[in-house]
Amino acid sequence: MTRRLACLLLAFWGALGGAAWAEEVTITLGGDCVLGTREEWKGEAYTFDTVIEKEGYGWCFSQIAEPFLTDDISLVNLEVVLQDGSEGHQRGKEYTFRGAPAYTAILREAGIEQVNIANNHTIDFGLPGRESTRSALSMGNIAYSGFTYRYTRTVNGYKIGFAGCRETTYLEDRTPVKQDLEALRAAGCDVIVYSYHWGKEYSPTHNRTQENMADYAIRNGADLVVGTHPHCVQGVEARGGGVVLYSLGNLVFGGTHEMTTFDAVVAQAVLSFDGGEYQGLTLRLMPVLTSSARPENNFRPEWATGADYERIMDLIQADSELTIQDEMWFPAP
Repeated sequence: MTRRLACLLLAFWGALGGAAWAEEVTITLGGDCVLGTREEWKGEAYTFDTVIEKEGYGWCFSQIAEPFLTDDISLVNLEVVLQDGSEGHQRGKEYTFRGAPAYTAILREAGIEQVNIANNHTIDFGLPGRESTRSALSMGNIAYSGFTYRYTRTVNGYKIGFAGCRETTYLEDRTPVKQDLEALRAAGCDVIVYSYHWGKEYSPTHNRTQENMADYAIRNGADLVVGTHPHCVQGVEARGGGVVLYSLGNLVFGGTHEMTTFDAVVAQAVLSFDGGEYQGLTLRLMPVLTSSARPENNFRPEWATGADYERIMDLIQADSELTIQDEMWFPAP
């Protein structure tokens, strides 16, 4: 049975079995976004900065913008400092990424309203960089969550909460995760999406630490856990009453010109409600290729088709115990 046929059968079953609800909230989720370039590459030809200067802010998401533009809420991992100068540069780090504060227009034109900032590159320019990034996002009307910052948005009368944490922070002290989740529940959130920047870079499989972190978030109130940092796709799991996406891979990645992998996925979580109660979510997986000029990186992803589509779905399947389809229903506990 092909994935497409299985998806159609699943949709038919949903229509008969009641999985299609009148009240829905659609969230589109994307992976690592480096909207900038390495500090040592500033001023060089054919970097992210020079491409955006030539092509404009609409370039990066021009081929994959539709789900972000037509959803209710979007979320990507912003793995870059938005700052005009190099104040606070952490020169001891191997890779440091910086983009212009005006790059918030890239997100805004693509319909992306929110970013996670709990990652290992938000700190590339110390406190000045963190403050500049938050200021740029606020000025650009882009919401943010992570590093104890929380975001809530009400859609169709339902409040959705967002927060996030790095693995290193969690391993030192998991209290901030619990505090995030308790605060969002106390704020009356009907569903909570929690972002984790975790795992081993370029590992096609998730690890036990990721499972433990997911379990902790779900026990403390998270409904959907979204992972970034490995820079490749990993599996999907129904776990302890929640849903876990271990890694979405790279989406728009200005941090390197020689990509190790172009395989990624955009996910949509369609949250379903009935009579004011959360019923579960339909997860849609949409494989994507990080560059549309492979083997070059042109910072402009495109949808994967044919053999590329099947390969990415197979990679997700290889790290998942459940049978992976491009549309799956996960009932609430």
